[in-house]
Amino acid sequence: MKKKNKLGSSISSIEGTWKFDNNVAKVFDKHVNQSIPHYHEIQNYIASLSEWFMKDNTTIHDLGCSTGETIKKIINLNVTNNYKIIGYDTSRKMLDLAKKKLSNKKKNIQFKCVDVLKIKKFGKSNLFISILLFPFLNYNERKKIFKKIYNSLETGGAFICVEKIRSNSSDFEDIFNQIYFDFKLKKNLTEKEILKKAKSLRSSMNLYTEKKTLQLVKESKFKNCEVFFKCFNFLGYIAIK
Repeated sequence: MKKKNKLGSSISSIEGTWKFDNNVAKVFDKHVNQSIPHYHEIQNYIASLSEWFMKDNTTIHDLGCSTGETIKKIINLNVTNNYKIIGYDTSRKMLDLAKKKLSNKKKNIQFKCVDVLKIKKFGKSNLFISILLFPFLNYNERKKIFKKIYNSLETGGAFICVEKIRSNSSDFEDIFNQIYFDFKLKKNLTEKEILKKAKSLRSSMNLYTEKKTLQLVKESKFKNCEVFFKCFNFLGYIAIK
């Protein structure tokens, strides 16, 4: 029988797997800030970048929206254009929390409990957002998602993405991973929790170097791509059609 592991902030997983259960939603925001360097700032950067692509009557797609925190930050920009936001996630509990968090926002917001890989095509849009969804997709799945995003974007529209990546060399991979562990320790996660989290992700994550990650963007026919955030093994980039 596989053992259940505590991973911090009341989050747990079954050994050898990584899957959010129904108890995760209420502590997800705390957990992700314990686990991702500059996560709060990353969301602010994405909201700021979004303002350039929030055209009137456009739709914004947030792939893997979790508790809706990024959507909340975008809405708080108070852009007056008439736009719609659709948040996608496979966790109904996450979406329930997102709906509650955004219930007082007078904007056209929809949430869909669906695996984005199963969506045949998205509606026309000027902006897609994805924060840390791609590390859980293999290379072929990424290519399919990129194609769907590209086909749905209007010319001049953008895809804003944050990923976890591998270093170009084993030397830097070791250095950055150990600094990342130090970060988690400073965020009050224990050594045991950190190691068990890493073990639970073994069969779930698909990480690539920055070069290979951005090469896929180029192969997906995007006109321009620029890195707006990089911290050790985390990368944020924006691609324009």
